Amino acid sequence: MKIDSNLVVFITGASSGFGFQVGLDLLKSNCKCYLTDKDDIDQNIINQYPRSQVVFRNLDVTDEEGIKNSIEDCVKTFGHLDAVLNSAGIAPLESIIDKNFSNKMIDLCLNINVIGTFNVSKYAALQMAQQQSQNKERRDYAIINVGSIASVNALDRGSIYGASKGAVLSMTLPMARDLGKYGIRVVCMCPGFFNTKMVQQLPEQKLKYLAKLTCLGRHGEPSEFSSAFQAIIENTFINGTHFYLDSSMATPHL
Repeated sequence: MKIDSNLVVFITGASSGFGFQVGLDLLKSNCKCYLTDKDDIDQNIINQYPRSQVVFRNLDVTDEEGIKNSIEDCVKTFGHLDAVLNSAGIAPLESIIDKNFSNKMIDLCLNINVIGTFNVSKYAALQMAQQQSQNKERRDYAIINVGSIASVNALDRGSIYGASKGAVLSMTLPMARDLGKYGIRVVCMCPGFFNTKMVQQLPEQKLKYLAKLTCLGRHGEPSEFSSAFQAIIENTFINGTHFYLDSSMATPHL
């Protein structure tokens, strides 16, 4: 796929962090973006682009019917769907023996990070497969899921978050095997610590310490995640795999 005005990308978690940055960079490259998030987005950003290029909708990825409707609306608005970024997620950090860490929070984390990612991928894949059957020539499609370094090496207090991101990582390869015959690639990006709103909520001293654990001695910038996303979109042989975007960080016991 090319990063151009013909590309249509569906993004969850688009009001902040990775989803926001990817959407912003794609819009600057004249791509068409269907941006979704449970939280509202900065409308000043959206208003810089015509409605024929960008749409924002509130979407809770725990709402399966809402996901289905949003995918359908994306196609109705832009004519087709080429790629998905599953960026919606939460990161609860509590010890397994913390009395305040309830089953309600466990359910919420798994419903957003795992089931939400799965359902967005499912309805996007159904649409892409349908499109492929109608194409005169085979086209490339991509579903890109956001895992984490926590997918295999979570911090202490990260048992449920790590489990959820481990599930996202684990579903990537079988999804790719299911969908390859339809020309749909599935890739999992596993970022470390980036200068996003979520990460910057950590104490400054801890952020500085974590930065020293990377080979570059700093945290990533959202623009660096975005450029990696675009590289996956453009390289049509990257499939069924995952990679760490963490500057070879050694995750410590904090």
